[in-house]
Amino acid sequence: MNYNLYQAADFAADESFVAYFLKTDTRSVEMWSKWISLHPEKLDEVYNAEQLLSRIHFRPSEQDMQQAFDQFNAFLEQDMSPAHVEQEKPRSRFRWKTALVMACSIVLISVTLYSYLRSTPNLQYVTRHNDYGKISVIKLSDGTVINLNSNSSVRYPKVFKGTHREITLEGEAFFEVAKDKSRPFTVSSNGLKTTVLGTRFNVNAYKGNDQIRVALVEGSVSLQIEGTEKSILLKPSEMGSFHTSRQSLTTSDFDAEETMAWKEGIISFKHASFEEVARKMNNIYGIRLINKSNDHHWNYTGQFRKTDYLSIIQSMCFAKKINYTQNNQSITLTP
Repeated sequence: MNYNLYQAADFAADESFVAYFLKTDTRSVEMWSKWISLHPEKLDEVYNAEQLLSRIHFRPSEQDMQQAFDQFNAFLEQDMSPAHVEQEKPRSRFRWKTALVMACSIVLISVTLYSYLRSTPNLQYVTRHNDYGKISVIKLSDGTVINLNSNSSVRYPKVFKGTHREITLEGEAFFEVAKDKSRPFTVSSNGLKTTVLGTRFNVNAYKGNDQIRVALVEGSVSLQIEGTEKSILLKPSEMGSFHTSRQSLTTSDFDAEETMAWKEGIISFKHASFEEVARKMNNIYGIRLINKSNDHHWNYTGQFRKTDYLSIIQSMCFAKKINYTQNNQSITLTP
């Protein structure tokens, strides 16, 4: 099935998508949560489908249900005029009631669909992407400010509508979310949802990393693994880590200066292993580091302000007394 061709009505008519929406089937929830996170370009159609389903699969209060049932039952049980009906057979009377119930159901669904088509907001989305080495600042329609790191993408509605503000991030960004208690703000990133009302926090969610890290500077945030009930609350100066392979959440302290340094164009390492250095260089500059030197136990510390990757490589090699060779976007460290 090519879900990429689906529109809102197709999603709403798909049995597995309905099970995902109603959370009645674990496999459907896991499958659709993963598919949606991998296809942010379909968020507007998914949102519209969920709005349609929320109108069809509504749950009135027990009082409203009882009142409607009493009124409907009274109508069905009312005496029919003797001039028109002398004695109605039980079986034909049952069929008549059943037909009327079905007709009322069809009318209800038709009205719901008509209401949906008239009221569902037509969201227009904007996608911003930064190439390697580029940092940009984005201001959203609600006043939220996003600092977007290099090799990162963010997708958001041109104008927020409805009772929720939701965007999608791949890469790293720092958020200063405009306060709005009536409309939570959610960042979706590779299976993790970060939800706030108004706060300042950093999300590191580069593709291919085994962890997504959310560092909270101010306010409070909720982290939830998509498709599950697993969630944690962060306090200021706490970092939440989502381990994608284990599908688990942990918390720890973090170094704010090192974590936020990228906003000022600073590449910062603090007691970093080779794996950490290689990952950051790949995320920011798109280069691949290969370690064939004799030094495999790195504990590297250094800061570089708005510089090119070769200057960083040369500085590291000088400090560790090793050499390097370059082949296109691959750099090999040698004795």
